[in-house]
Amino acid sequence: MNSKHLPGSGKYLALSLAPLLAMSVACTSGALNDNDIPTLPNGTSNGGSFSASGASSSGGASSSSAGSGAVNSAGSGAANSASAVGMSGTPIYTRFMRLTNSQWENSVHDILKLTKPTGQSDQFLHAVSGTTDFDNNERVVFVNNTNWSDFQSAAEGVAAAVTATDQALQAVVATKDPATFIKTFGRRAFRRELTAAEVTTYTSLYTQGSTSSGTQSAFTKGAGYVITGMLQSPNFMYRMELGDNGAPLSGSELAAKLSLWLLNTTPSDTMLDAAAKGTFDSADGAAAQAKAMLDSPGAVTAIREMHSQLYKIPLFDTITKDNVAGYSEGLKAEFMAAGTSFFDYIYSKNLGVKEILTTNVGFAGPLMSALYGLPESGSTVQQVTLSDRSGWYTQAPYLTLWAINNEPDSIHRGVRLNVDSLCLELGPPAIDLPPVPALQANQSNRERYEGLTNGCGKPCHTVYINPIGFAFENYDGIGQYRSTDNGKPVDTTGSYPFSDGTHNFSGAPELMQELANGAQAHECWSKKLASYALERDIIEAERPTVQALGAVSQASGGSLKQVMLALVKSDAFRTHVGGGQ
Repeated sequence: MNSKHLPGSGKYLALSLAPLLAMSVACTSGALNDNDIPTLPNGTSNGGSFSASGASSSGGASSSSAGSGAVNSAGSGAANSASAVGMSGTPIYTRFMRLTNSQWENSVHDILKLTKPTGQSDQFLHAVSGTTDFDNNERVVFVNNTNWSDFQSAAEGVAAAVTATDQALQAVVATKDPATFIKTFGRRAFRRELTAAEVTTYTSLYTQGSTSSGTQSAFTKGAGYVITGMLQSPNFMYRMELGDNGAPLSGSELAAKLSLWLLNTTPSDTMLDAAAKGTFDSADGAAAQAKAMLDSPGAVTAIREMHSQLYKIPLFDTITKDNVAGYSEGLKAEFMAAGTSFFDYIYSKNLGVKEILTTNVGFAGPLMSALYGLPESGSTVQQVTLSDRSGWYTQAPYLTLWAINNEPDSIHRGVRLNVDSLCLELGPPAIDLPPVPALQANQSNRERYEGLTNGCGKPCHTVYINPIGFAFENYDGIGQYRSTDNGKPVDTTGSYPFSDGTHNFSGAPELMQELANGAQAHECWSKKLASYALERDIIEAERPTVQALGAVSQASGGSLKQVMLALVKSDAFRTHVGGGQ
């Protein structure tokens, strides 16, 4: 097959999207035991309301770059009136969710039976960062008049590669029968059986391609046209939910939704077979299918990506320090590996939010071990016990990222925990604060920040941000423990108005225990999970669902996997939300 565009394909994708867009406008008016799969109470997953108001709390909008000497923290204005999990947002409730770049890459790899990544998705437009918590949100994943040509070129490129020879094509579908190829490949690409009309359309395209120029057989050339066309079709490019609001997803729709979330790729032939047999039609059946995926390498990778975005792990590579004793550039790679390993550990060991906040298990390489005062053990990042620390937020990667050179950045340490683990919706800054001033003689870091922020006249700093940030004053700008600051004892005391009332604490370990014992952090992680899985903002109408998921997390032994399975069994996941009536 040659590499020329299909006849008329300069507009192929744009034209194919026209009816889809019209429809969209109309529609959008560790291992577990079976007994570990929780069920949410009936009626906890309404989710169909269109009464969203306000903007979502973005994952990156509330902090300036790590290491900056200037303060530009969100939240100097008013926060939501109660410090409960914020539930404002602007969901579109699209019925046509475009595959993310990585989902496209993995899906093409799997349906074409390739042995290595195509690399084509490297050229795709990336989601706008800082707009939503995650880059798979429907509001930042789209096709426009610019990037559609990238998908066209990518489809042509991979089709040309697998049809370069007759033998290469046989690795995709081992047949020389046009009808068998069209139905088999089409089922994989569209994640469902083809309709009779689609078979007719692609048979015509096959016939056209079979007479094109090239040294391959007529079958291979025709199949190349089919592959190119199908990979540009909305039926491949978009995961679709076509039913009315509140209607159950079809088996193939649910199989696609689960696989693209938990495995970040298209459903396998086995999953599509199960969907055709009705296996996904019940809540228990869907949960059983999900449970089988949770321990697969694909699921570990997919949940790793969620945690990477939620806890800003890629930002570790941007850390800069100037003449800080104990810091070296090699720490950035260790921080990234340690962060990834930590959340992999929580997930793979069937642990939960409580352990994220309170475990003394960490990961460190030789450079990090020195920061922790541990003996060096090997040349790679390994599991260690941090007997004097409590959870992720007291570990060196987080503390070093949110610091200004060798001093704690109390504001951004407080902001990130408020936004990422308490889901507080901090308002826009009421004023632009000046750069953080230099420490004065006999002045502690806490006193410096209190003097800087007390004049803003708003509760966000004095009530929400500062108290949490000051809990980490025992840790300097590279996460090393300290008991004095500029010759004065550090002051880590504070109080915070959690959703279940105001609690006092002294130091980060006590603060982490307060978070672990209360409902707010569990509900916050559950909201983040739902947003990532449903690929959209979560709003006030869905608070009962988030609270029920949080209760699963907060229960004794509650794990991330149990919360994920509870979400799968909920109506929020298994039904159409917000579609045409």
